[in-house]
Amino acid sequence: MSRGTVVVATAAVLWCVFVIATTYLPGVPAFALLTVYLPGFLVVPVFVATLLRARSQAIFCLAHVPKPLLVGGFLVALGGWLFSCGALRGLPGTETLSAVAGLVIVLHVAFGLIAIGMVRLGR
Repeated sequence: MSRGTVVVATAAVLWCVFVIATTYLPGVPAFALLTVYLPGFLVVPVFVATLLRARSQAIFCLAHVPKPLLVGGFLVALGGWLFSCGALRGLPGTETLSAVAGLVIVLHVAFGLIAIGMVRLGR
């Protein structure tokens, strides 16, 4: 399941990056706010599967993630955090969309990195 968790987390992050990119385009479609919630629902299975498998060894799993991947993940999570707290946003009227997508990015990057460490440990 941890390899699947990595795939789900990566796909959700890429989808949210796409949704945030659409907030910079004029004429954001009305369904865009609904489409960001799809990866949001994927937080629950990623969260549960990762925590049940890693439990108290989540930091130990993060220690086994390659440094370039850990730094890249940190930078992506930082960008998501900036969107989720409102420091970065798209065009006026897309603040909620950016905030939700940013939060989903932060959560999926965190649990995706833990899952990568679990894959490297062979769990």
